[in-house]
Amino acid sequence: MIQYTLGNGGTYSFDYQGLRRDYHRIVHQTDEQFMAELPAALHFAVFVCWVKGLDAHWVLADDGIIHQLVHLLHLPDEPVIMDDLPEIRRLFAELLELK
Repeated sequence: MIQYTLGNGGTYSFDYQGLRRDYHRIVHQTDEQFMAELPAALHFAVFVCWVKGLDAHWVLADDGIIHQLVHLLHLPDEPVIMDDLPEIRRLFAELLELK
């Protein structure tokens, strides 16, 4: 268990090995499973981006992983985004990998 404290004084913990299991479960989902569980993938991505200290560009820019996941969640029928699902999933797997 790894513990951390936020600015509000709250102390929290997470299990690194549990995060790794979550990562592997998510990246091995079918596209249909991934889309059905998109809120959980987004929550995972936000936490891992924070833990890894990823640069804002890779997270929030138009082509950032969080921005792309939010597009999938918010605009699921937008053709440009749906056509990019394999690329978004590749970016997810690459940026959020936990070794």
